[in-house]
Amino acid sequence: MASWMPLPCNKNSVRKTLLIALPLICFSSAEASEKALLSTTDSGFSKIEEPASSTKQAEPDKEIRFYISRHPAKVVPRRVLPITPDMPGEAEIVYRGGEFARKDTLLLRINPDDLALDEQELHLQLERNLLAAETEILQLTRQKEELNFITKLPPERRMYIAQHLGNNVDKRALELIERKIETIRQNASLSNERLQKAFDKKRKLREITMPFDGRIQYHVALPEEGQKALVGSNGPIVTIADDSRLYIIINMTDPALARLDASRLHVKLTMSGGNTLQAPWSHSKVQKGERGETMVYYFAVPDNMREQAWHLVGANLVAHLHYKADSGAIYVSKADLAREAGAQRFESWEELLAALRPGYTIVFNGETHLCLIPQQTGQGSIIRNP
Repeated sequence: MASWMPLPCNKNSVRKTLLIALPLICFSSAEASEKALLSTTDSGFSKIEEPASSTKQAEPDKEIRFYISRHPAKVVPRRVLPITPDMPGEAEIVYRGGEFARKDTLLLRINPDDLALDEQELHLQLERNLLAAETEILQLTRQKEELNFITKLPPERRMYIAQHLGNNVDKRALELIERKIETIRQNASLSNERLQKAFDKKRKLREITMPFDGRIQYHVALPEEGQKALVGSNGPIVTIADDSRLYIIINMTDPALARLDASRLHVKLTMSGGNTLQAPWSHSKVQKGERGETMVYYFAVPDNMREQAWHLVGANLVAHLHYKADSGAIYVSKADLAREAGAQRFESWEELLAALRPGYTIVFNGETHLCLIPQQTGQGSIIRNP
């Protein structure tokens, strides 16, 4: 796998197979309907997994999941953080411990020689600021000592000094000196703190550490020990992924399917070796793309399948969407309904159902089947008309 950096789903990569020719429904033969149902899309998807002629019914107290349709899908980590250098130069690769790294692990340094010089200059500047402040404080301290000495002299001596030396001594003068000393200390401390924060911010940009436990992928060839890699500032040097949770995502572009109760949905992926990966709906997000906003459904990969699913990150996948039906729901093949309709003409599936399955409401209009429930059940949120 060359790269596991996730890419957005291409919502236009699938063209729906038309199962109904509006404004009328009229198949001339069973063979024609079967051919229409099993036609292959431009994306080269395989034959649908549900038999076209099957009809199922949800049994009481037993969960059953009905297949809806196929969708382009991706497996994505919980978080992905690409790190791009703030300036071009050299990179010292510090961490070479494999794909996994713990939080706060130092991964690499950008322009480490320049950073070391900047740190030396910082220490010199901090020392200069302290020396300048201490020099001023020393002078003020001597003035304070002189004033304290004068205050202890007899009154006539203090009066003589005040008249002939112009050095009037009172408590106000001593308080001003104390305030000057404290102001100089605070100013030196704030100046040094500001310089230190600026350098720490620069170092944070130049020393890349793990923000969380996860996986890493360098985008430069690792040099030999003691050597540095050349890097630019127009692309990431390393990508960090939080794999504590993986999701299968699909773009929900069908308004009718978007009206279904999302908590009843789950997806299934077929992996190498014939293994399947099933994931229930977790949450949805509105994401902005080149063509506007899109509703994206996230399906949480079970923890025991996380390692296998990781190898699918970055790949273009096809997910089969399923719906958990209530007791009493039936799953009817469109091909069977079309054959049953014979030469009768109907402008919609609702009109066909009114004639052939009166008393039923469409829950969803799937790729090959309709999911129906009796109208009198009144099952609230699952009764949706596409």
